Amino acid sequence: MDLIDILGWIGSATYLSAFALNSARKVTSDSVTYQGMNILAGVIMTYYTFSHGAYSATALNSVWAIIGVVTLVNKKRKS
Repeated sequence: MDLIDILGWIGSATYLSAFALNSARKVTSDSVTYQGMNILAGVIMTYYTFSHGAYSATALNSVWAIIGVVTLVNKKRKS
C-alpha cells in the first residue's frame, strides 16, 4: 500500500468518524469539530480521488470541503 492509498483510508475514516459522532449526538453539525473533520477529509479525499482520475468524486469532495469552510465562516460571522 502506498502513501496515496493510506491517505484515502484516512480520509474515509475521518468522514465516517465525523458522521458517527454527529449521529451519536456527540457533536453538532455546525460545530468546529464536525466541520473541521469534514474539511480535512474533503481535502484529503480530493487529492486522493484526483490522483486516481476519479474526477466526479474529486468535484464532490471539493464541494464538501468548501461547504465546511463556508459553514465555519458563517458561524464565525454570527458570533
